Amino acid sequence: MLRLYRNENRDLNRVRRYAIIRFNSFEGLLFLKIEGRYYGYGLALAFIHCTMPKTTYSSTLLLFLLAILVLGSCSPDRNVGNEKTLSKKRQLTPLVNVFIGTERGADEHPGARGNTHPGATVPWGMVATVPQTFDFTKTQLATGYRDGMDSIYGFSCVNFSGIGCPAGGSVPLKFSSGPFAGGSIGSTFSEQGALPGYYSVRLTDAAISVETTTTVRSAIFRLQLPEGQSNVFLDLTAQQGHVKGGEVLDYTANAVQGYQLEGYFCGANTMSKTFFYTEMEREADTVYVVYNNKRDDKFGHDLSEKPSGIVFEYQNKGPTTLQLKVGVSFVSETKAKKNLNTEQSGFAFDSVREKAGTLWENELGKIRVSGGRAADETVFYTALYHSLLMPMTFSDADGEFVKQGSRNEIGKAEGYVRYTGFSLWDTYRTVHPLLSLAYPKRQSDMVRSMLGMYQEAGRLPKWEVFAQEPNIMVGDPAAIVIADTHAKGIADFDVALAYKAMTDQADRTENNMMRRGLREYLDLGYIAMDGDFGNVADFEWKNGVVWGTVSTTMEFNLADYGIAQMAKRLQKKDDYQRYWKRAHSFLKLYDADTGFIRPKNRDGSWYEPFDPKRALWDKMNFGLRGGPGYVEGAAWNYLFSIPHAIDTLQKTMGNDRFLKQLNAIFDEGHFDMTNEPGLGFPFMYNHTALKQTKTASSLHQCLQTYFRNAHNGLPGNDDAGTMSAWVVFAMLGIYPHTPGSPEYTLTVPTFEKAVLQLDPEYYQGESIQLYRKGPKFGRISKMTRNGIPFNFWQDHNVLTSENSTVIIYTDTLEREN
Repeated sequence: MLRLYRNENRDLNRVRRYAIIRFNSFEGLLFLKIEGRYYGYGLALAFIHCTMPKTTYSSTLLLFLLAILVLGSCSPDRNVGNEKTLSKKRQLTPLVNVFIGTERGADEHPGARGNTHPGATVPWGMVATVPQTFDFTKTQLATGYRDGMDSIYGFSCVNFSGIGCPAGGSVPLKFSSGPFAGGSIGSTFSEQGALPGYYSVRLTDAAISVETTTTVRSAIFRLQLPEGQSNVFLDLTAQQGHVKGGEVLDYTANAVQGYQLEGYFCGANTMSKTFFYTEMEREADTVYVVYNNKRDDKFGHDLSEKPSGIVFEYQNKGPTTLQLKVGVSFVSETKAKKNLNTEQSGFAFDSVREKAGTLWENELGKIRVSGGRAADETVFYTALYHSLLMPMTFSDADGEFVKQGSRNEIGKAEGYVRYTGFSLWDTYRTVHPLLSLAYPKRQSDMVRSMLGMYQEAGRLPKWEVFAQEPNIMVGDPAAIVIADTHAKGIADFDVALAYKAMTDQADRTENNMMRRGLREYLDLGYIAMDGDFGNVADFEWKNGVVWGTVSTTMEFNLADYGIAQMAKRLQKKDDYQRYWKRAHSFLKLYDADTGFIRPKNRDGSWYEPFDPKRALWDKMNFGLRGGPGYVEGAAWNYLFSIPHAIDTLQKTMGNDRFLKQLNAIFDEGHFDMTNEPGLGFPFMYNHTALKQTKTASSLHQCLQTYFRNAHNGLPGNDDAGTMSAWVVFAMLGIYPHTPGSPEYTLTVPTFEKAVLQLDPEYYQGESIQLYRKGPKFGRISKMTRNGIPFNFWQDHNVLTSENSTVIIYTDTLEREN
């Protein structure tokens, strides 16, 4: 199998110096390397380096053709729809392009970046080793790596993926050669390559080659050092978040332990510690600590008298190899060492790397696709890969973790894994439904994690980070996630406690930052623009002011719908009726004259002026986006963002107006692929007379336009995997229409065949098989499940109760794309 991963904005004519072919036996990849970039190829048997000085475009092309002859070529746009491609022996990690999303979208504003990273990590890992292409002693960003930068300054060990605010980047290690010159000097780099669980690069200026791979709670680096002096510098002031610094607590000639500060996420007043233990396979010739910590009154800490880093100097008589390991914990430095020793024995880089690759093969292998273009496969498996990075493991190998809202109170996860990094306003829509379907044990543990947070802190999470709750974003998303999990038949958690937590948060009007504006919502059925919580110029995350009165009302509606459905399953009839009524209060904000859900005042009058296209509001404090009454969008972006009551809205609007407004969203450019409220809009055509054609055409147009096999192949922030999980569902042609409901809506898949393996501990069926019979851009003529026709909707519990074979038949339209 031969495939070229090439950034669509890069031209091979730019090659000036050399080309390298790298044949890597473990991962089964051939890499074409041009000017420091790897372009990956399939199945390999050995490690080959071919260097050609002053390579011209023609000679590069010749080299490329030679690679094809070595492997046995096939077209990048080939069809792969034969049974052999679904074999369990087929490697999936080579299909992942971890650089997707590391560069901003070419046609988007400068902030529209995926904020993903190419670093080494394992599924849901606590540790992710990521190259830092910025000097973070002087700045902060939501990602440590950005494609197109000139230098690498270091490698951090704890990182999020695809988030929008600076965080993580903890335990930064910097490698240099020659006399030690401090921590703000980067190195140009080349020979960069990455796969799930592995990253490598050549630090050109430093003449050091770096490889890294990880376990769940630890990392290992393998360095190829030149003759002369080389330096390993642990610089705790280079963390990429707002809060800088940490403390070296103890060290020897080949080991160091301490902690890294973390806090002020998205401007919230939070603080926590990430503990580490780092060990090198041999003692350094010289070791000394450095003092660069600063007093920071804004963030309330003063470590100016504490060592902020440590330098290990090695005098190499010739080129040599050095391995170093890092263990991480959020409990203590002692537990960081214990995590390291539990998950790694000795210095066995290749063994750790192989295990990381196996973990990814197992998880990616839960879904196998065939019958599509090579580029489609890469987009799909990269999206699946990004969907499995967050939330992150938080509990130690022995189950211990820091309790929610505490900095030093310790709990223990008995029989489950405790997670952190819950970006729930984003992930409730796609990530958690995907986990419930394909990884139900993980999803169950995440619900148990959320319930533990409720028991410890008296509230469910919203955007939880390292045992702290910044109260970021709006609505009550944890209730939606729990309700959706329960609706999918996953109930091996304390259901009674879950229902209590959900209803407590839904009804408590005092000191309830999870539901800001709840009192007005209960009194009026909506949150008013001129009410007690409406002065957005005074907005702070913890003062109760509401960001987006309309958006928040609609989010509460969906959460209440989920509670109502759970009450119904638990036979709580009165609760069901009460929450069901609350779930439809958005109708009080529907304006029949304009055809929009729009902001209202306390007396029932419409807020003026009203412009359904206005997506920015100068009154909004804290740099938050959105038009008056809306969160990160405008009235167009929220019109159909009530999936639980879309039939009610359609009946209220009338079929003709409903379809007219839906068409206008796409035809007039109101659709925003970068933001969560509109993710389900292409599937809304399944409620109309155009469902046989328009759902699929809109969906596949979005996939082709916004999601590509390129470094800028994400339209914007991946939001902890939310956009990527949307891609997984969209390409499978099955979508969780309403979180909190077990129903999926279906359309034409990208691939001719997809097999989703079901977990036997949770589901009676072994697999769900999805077939496309006919063109992707075609008219749906028939849909069957196990030979029985159905009409665009399937119940999760029916699909998983037995082996399910779903076939979508399509006819050719005027012209197949």
